[in-house]
Amino acid sequence: MAGSSRHHVVHTRHDPPRLPLHSHGFFCLQLRAIIADDHPIILQGARVLLENSSIDVVGEAGGGDALLALLEQRPCDVVLTDLAMPSGGPDGPVLLDCIRQAHPHLPVVVLTGTASPSVLATLLHHGVRGVLDKAADFDELPMAVRSVAAGNTYVSQLLRSHLQARDLGQRQRPSSLSPGERDVLDSLRRGLSINMIANERGRSAKTVSRQKSDAMRKLGLTGNHELYAFLRAYPIGDSEEA
Repeated sequence: MAGSSRHHVVHTRHDPPRLPLHSHGFFCLQLRAIIADDHPIILQGARVLLENSSIDVVGEAGGGDALLALLEQRPCDVVLTDLAMPSGGPDGPVLLDCIRQAHPHLPVVVLTGTASPSVLATLLHHGVRGVLDKAADFDELPMAVRSVAAGNTYVSQLLRSHLQARDLGQRQRPSSLSPGERDVLDSLRRGLSINMIANERGRSAKTVSRQKSDAMRKLGLTGNHELYAFLRAYPIGDSEEA
């Protein structure tokens, strides 16, 4: 970001929306965004990227409660939020539902650390209009915000490529998990190991490991890093309903 050649637009977040000149000679309102993440560095980076693209950041929040309160206080055109903000109120699909209920027409772009098709299905099920992988190029952030503000759905290039590589681009919903598979994933989410789960359930470690593998296959997760990112952010029951 330090090497960006774009001009950094500086303004106070309480200023009224400015009227930049459109290329066809007409004036249009500048987009207003509210951003939320529990990492200050990500907040600052997102602000710089958006403001360098003439998108006005009118507020920042470090958690779900702060974001919901901010949305009641300051009008905006788009929300950009991370979902894994566990220490600041609701997060994950619960936060998305809160936003949708209070502001049903407000476009939301989410940042996600996994490219699982089940994550995508869950987000779209909860009314999200844009999904941006955290490894996406810098240029995609303002692109996603502008796209959803215009009424479109935006999925980042890396996520689209990931889905196409697995031939899952047209997949509508993940396969249903069995009760045993859901129990195993919930136990993993609580921090239990395969052996601990086996002892707790009176099953062999081989059986538990197989259920974990079957659940990951159904959810489109390709490794433990994707599995644990998924479990941190998305409740098992909601992912199944997507």
